[in-house]
Amino acid sequence: MKSDDPFNRRNILVVAAEMIKENGSATFRFDELSKRTNVDVVSINRYFDSRSQLIAEAQMLNYFAMVEPLHLVLLRVELAVTDEDENAFWTAVEENMALAWGSGQSGEKWGIVKTLLDIWSDPFAQRHFCDLLDIQFTRWIELTEGAKRLGWIDPEMDASALTAVFWSASVGQIITSGSSFLDLTPEAARDFYVKIARRRSRQESSPGSQASNSL
Repeated sequence: MKSDDPFNRRNILVVAAEMIKENGSATFRFDELSKRTNVDVVSINRYFDSRSQLIAEAQMLNYFAMVEPLHLVLLRVELAVTDEDENAFWTAVEENMALAWGSGQSGEKWGIVKTLLDIWSDPFAQRHFCDLLDIQFTRWIELTEGAKRLGWIDPEMDASALTAVFWSASVGQIITSGSSFLDLTPEAARDFYVKIARRRSRQESSPGSQASNSL
């Protein structure tokens, strides 16, 4: 029989998240969690179906704590679109891109991948996590479409593809992190994606623009 006390369950998850952040999930032990929470192991087991579920949910807390600055920037992007403030829009977008790329480079480069693997180890946590991510992805797609209507982003740009490619790359960069050629800084990644997305002026996009600029 599972306990229905949400306060105690949340407290257990918060402490478990701290323990995993300190030492990783591989060495996570219920007896140590019990000592830190003053909750016996039998009682802890009443809140979770398995060890993997507890770890997965704790890692969700760690992940969303890691990306909280991105959520705050997203609010600024939404406000810029509402206010039709293009400069504020691109300033916030550039900050978001640098933060997102940098999150995969802070500390141990494989840390974010280990976090996601732990979340994926439990079916319920995985579904809940994907639902939460879809909310964020939907917001970015809608913002991209809004910026297209305002003439800030190339109207031919696929909003879903732009969102998917950036978020996939910001996590997948760990594959290239040891390369002498492809280990990009957050600033380089930011400038690359903004150059792709940002609508060029008519003068810049016209066939004769390069020739006229060189005169």
